[in-house]
Amino acid sequence: MTENTQANAAKPHLPLFYSDPVLLRFEDHRNAGLAPVTGFGFAREAIAIPLCVGEFAVTLRHYPIVFATDDNASPIALVAIKRDHNLFIERDGSWRAGSYIPAYVRRYPFIGIETPDKAGQLLSIDRASDRFVGSSADQHDAERLFDEAGGPTATAQSAMTFCQAYYDDSTNTVAFGQSLVAAKVLTPYHVGFRLPDGSQHQVNGFLTVNERAFRALPAETVTDWHAKGWLDLVILHLASLQSFKGLLDLNALRANERKALA
Repeated sequence: MTENTQANAAKPHLPLFYSDPVLLRFEDHRNAGLAPVTGFGFAREAIAIPLCVGEFAVTLRHYPIVFATDDNASPIALVAIKRDHNLFIERDGSWRAGSYIPAYVRRYPFIGIETPDKAGQLLSIDRASDRFVGSSADQHDAERLFDEAGGPTATAQSAMTFCQAYYDDSTNTVAFGQSLVAAKVLTPYHVGFRLPDGSQHQVNGFLTVNERAFRALPAETVTDWHAKGWLDLVILHLASLQSFKGLLDLNALRANERKALA
């Protein structure tokens, strides 16, 4: 059997994981709350998770960093070698101990929405998340998002700070990806492998930096990328590809765990 693993897409026009994002407004959500984290089951079927450039240094030790085939060559962390099977989600929904949890995952269920004048971010939340509580009175351990005066609570303020930091890093990430596209250094990523059960699999649908094209960049581009820290990002990306073997090893471990429970 041959199986192809490609970039998984969220619902049209909605970011990965988000089903019903809404702007948080006191008029609509005065009693809304946030339930404690119980796990990351919402990411169980993810194949790849968006990354920001500020995460490259820590990510490379855990996941291969590749790029999406979109106009911005968005960087992503591979978390699976088979469709709908995130290897880093445990049976109880927790993230694999000792493995880095991407900021995109930690941000959920919140998300920042740009203001019409693009001057700032407005805090939104995915109402479909099991952490969103319409009325904090319905769940005693839920943390309220608005105080009695209509201002954001410490919980909401923390979420806003995180979303703003993510937005700032994502702006740099877009600039980096667009420069990779413009420099024409990206090439399709394709890995074929055989699992212990004899099945043949492929991982494709992503991009990586072609090292030969990267080494041949003109001097002015090298100087510009060095000043921006982008040369370092390319090196981190290339080094991260060695982490693919870790995915194969973890897949074998998961298979043994399933056999033990059968």
